[in-house]
Amino acid sequence: MDLKQLRYFAAIVDEGGMRRAADGLHVSQPALTAAVKQLEDTLGVALFARTGRTIEPTREGYRLYAHARALLAGAEKARSEMRALANLEVAELSLAATSMVANHVLPRPLSAFLVAHPGVGLSLSQMGGPAVESALKLGEVEIGFAMHDLDTSFEQLPVFESHVAVCLSVHHTRARQSDISWDDLLDERIATLPRGYTLHARLLAEARRHAKAANIVLETDAMGLLTQTIETGAAVGLMMEAAKPAGEHIVALPIRENKGRRFTINACWRRDMPLSVAGQALIKHLKNMSNALL
Repeated sequence: MDLKQLRYFAAIVDEGGMRRAADGLHVSQPALTAAVKQLEDTLGVALFARTGRTIEPTREGYRLYAHARALLAGAEKARSEMRALANLEVAELSLAATSMVANHVLPRPLSAFLVAHPGVGLSLSQMGGPAVESALKLGEVEIGFAMHDLDTSFEQLPVFESHVAVCLSVHHTRARQSDISWDDLLDERIATLPRGYTLHARLLAEARRHAKAANIVLETDAMGLLTQTIETGAAVGLMMEAAKPAGEHIVALPIRENKGRRFTINACWRRDMPLSVAGQALIKHLKNMSNALL
């Protein structure tokens, strides 16, 4: 039993006869008769009672008609939804990124994407780098943005580059320096992203390498709190250079050992899970904008 057979059957009931149904469907009457016979053989019941030149649905035929109408309506709804998705008239796209990437890299490209595709709804979750990778692996999000390279099970598109920087209040004693070393940074009170973020892991790795304890006084992905803590001089901040707040109250110093080294932020998705139409459109959009971001 297929949808074509059900469509032919429902048309006969609606039109009250084979000939009118055949005319409406633009098929030959013998082809319509054969389709109904095949459907009856498949189901093992007679669907029409034939009296002379007229036919009427049997009790079983009327029962099937109700099911056929529901199935045909469902199929048409599915086709309409798929057409809408294919044309991006309506779609949902789930994303994940670290707090700094979400707040300082993605606003411009994502807002431009929403303008270009008003039928698409975006859901962006903020989480640490390892959590982004986990969310991708579990299929909880379709596209993630990572500050570190993932394994070969992921496709990765570079979308942004930046430096790691130390942000200080303009009144800090080191504010006039041209750079700062990891060793000097580890002597400071530090505000940075929480555990699970790439920068936090890098800070702890440098502390071990220098045989010092990182004096972390604030761990948060609340960018307003992080900024205010730096601006008041309560701590210095370890963050992406691109995340440095605008204005004259905070300066960003490059890390001496990292000079000339940049890190790349990648848009990532699973190789074994084809992107949705909306996901493909976002990746194309990011590729088009990448020259301005990289």
